[in-house]
Amino acid sequence: MKTTGSELSPARPFVAARAFRREDSVRFFGREQEVRELAGQWLANPVTILHGPPAVGKSSLLAAGVLPMLDPRSTDVLPIGRFSRPPAVPAALVGETGNPLVFTLLASWSPYRAPTELSGLTISRFLRGRPPKLDSFGDRVPILAAIDQADDLFTYSGDRAAHCDQLVEQLGETIDSDLPFRLLVVVGDNCFDQLMERPHLRGPLDGHTYRLRPLSVASALDACRRPVEDGKRVFLPGVAEALVDDLRTVRLGSGAHEVVHVRESVEPLLLQVACAALLNPLPADHRDITFEDVASVDRSIADFCDRMIGEVAADHFHGDTEKLRAQLLETFVDPAGAQATVHRRFGLAGGLPDRPLKALTSRHILRVDRTGERYRIWTDRLVTPLMLGGSGKPRRFSASSHLRLAESALRAGQFDIATRHAAEARRLGGGDSHLPARIESFLGDAAYLDGGLDRAVEHYRAAAKLLTTLPGNETAVATLLTAIGQILIKQGKPSSAIKDLTAAVRRSPDDPTIQTELAWAMWFSGHEVGAVDILDDALATVGNAPEALRARGEIMSDLRRPERALRDLERVRPLQRSSTRAAYALALALSGDLPNAMLAIPPMDTEQDGSTLLRAARVMEAAGNRSEAGRLARRARQTTAQPTLPPRLAAEADRLSEPEHDRRA
Repeated sequence: MKTTGSELSPARPFVAARAFRREDSVRFFGREQEVRELAGQWLANPVTILHGPPAVGKSSLLAAGVLPMLDPRSTDVLPIGRFSRPPAVPAALVGETGNPLVFTLLASWSPYRAPTELSGLTISRFLRGRPPKLDSFGDRVPILAAIDQADDLFTYSGDRAAHCDQLVEQLGETIDSDLPFRLLVVVGDNCFDQLMERPHLRGPLDGHTYRLRPLSVASALDACRRPVEDGKRVFLPGVAEALVDDLRTVRLGSGAHEVVHVRESVEPLLLQVACAALLNPLPADHRDITFEDVASVDRSIADFCDRMIGEVAADHFHGDTEKLRAQLLETFVDPAGAQATVHRRFGLAGGLPDRPLKALTSRHILRVDRTGERYRIWTDRLVTPLMLGGSGKPRRFSASSHLRLAESALRAGQFDIATRHAAEARRLGGGDSHLPARIESFLGDAAYLDGGLDRAVEHYRAAAKLLTTLPGNETAVATLLTAIGQILIKQGKPSSAIKDLTAAVRRSPDDPTIQTELAWAMWFSGHEVGAVDILDDALATVGNAPEALRARGEIMSDLRRPERALRDLERVRPLQRSSTRAAYALALALSGDLPNAMLAIPPMDTEQDGSTLLRAARVMEAAGNRSEAGRLARRARQTTAQPTLPPRLAAEADRLSEPEHDRRA
């Protein structure tokens, strides 16, 4: 887990356990060759894969090494992309988009853009909508896009697996397009093989991979010496070498049974942890770093392990850090200090459940193999510090630290732990003026993802109310109100949603996606003319807004206006949503193209909303299959999927549901 830390300065020159950020580049050393090589591959190839073992520094290399060296005059560099949802984007907003993975990626590539504007965009449409950046000759410069921490992309199942396939297909189409698109994907070794098997990316990937390894001895010396060169402190001769030698030396066992291994490389995480513990606390005027200073490397690493184990123990062992440490040692380290590899599937994980195992892995106390089943201590160099134990000093978390832990728990799907940390953050308070709103919004996210829609609305509303008291938050408030409106529509309360979405439109009048959500609320409330008018106005201002086009196309299909429906829906291809594909099929049927209409109908063997089912029923009626039309219409009336049918469509479903002889009468 990448923890937060203080900003780097001459007095605090090391990042400790967190990853380097772009602003830390002035103190990022030891990777000069890797930076040059990776930057060159990224610029030269359609796709480059950066991979390596956990905590080897992949994210740091990208953010603090490669990005700062790229020439802004000859490259168009997007912010680093991720599949984790940005904190400013409500989970409810992501949940109602066509593809949540595409949405979160685009949100990270455009952090200063209102998230509502990204709804429904494909990767290609997003990139083509950006102003092209030209060089001094008037040619478009390469678009450099990176996706960091892409491992989660390959662990989804069910609907999320389909979203993953769609995203990878969109990336492949963008790579093959006329855009000067260069993609860098950062992934752990565990998921590297799965990435290389993706059919839409496999071809361009051949030969364009870069594996990052731990620091060489010379690079490790640079990484610990050079950050302090502009400060008032220096390593005395031989001291930095002693520190690096200690970090690469593994001692297992004791006395006559001690076994010593000296590795040829140094783990970057341990180097940063040791140097931060050594140098960050020293007075700013402390000049000489001596052999005595570096004699406590094991203690520094032990304290790091203690903090990480303490976080996991607080969440899963009622705060009993020593009990968890003892269970770790009993399971993974034999009495002589040698490691054991433990296979979870056969019940050999010492009684440790999945959740603490995964939490310890994310914090680099354990590592797991590519199967996701075999666990071991992250590195042999942790064994002695783990056996030494921590300093025993109680650790107090700030409100922002509790919120960070809550966000980590939520990403792991641990709603109870996430909510507990967020509640504690709210109790502690403090921090910046936006923190209370962030906490309320987070509690709304946790409630939404856990199925508590009423609680989600309550927390989002509280967050919006807090933000209205602070200047410059109109877009954030509009985003929260839009999320509330979408939840209310999902709950079958479109009339209630109109109020919140109207307020959102007032705060962000030029956002076509918010106008589209208001149009849907009007449509499902039975205000058909008002819904179409809102969409017409939105598209008159922004003619290519995909969500507005999709909504108008679906509604035009329902209103038996196939020409207008087809015109709009053709402009939002590919048609990824079942509701849109069903509307397209209905428009084709109404225009007389029954063969293609039948081909366009999405599968109806899974749960669908009423509108989608009714559109398929109407296609079947046009094809003369009245029994199937009736069956689908009855499903449309009986389904629990939201939103419910608007009045016009409910009457149409009732007509089709009647027995055939009643309809003839």
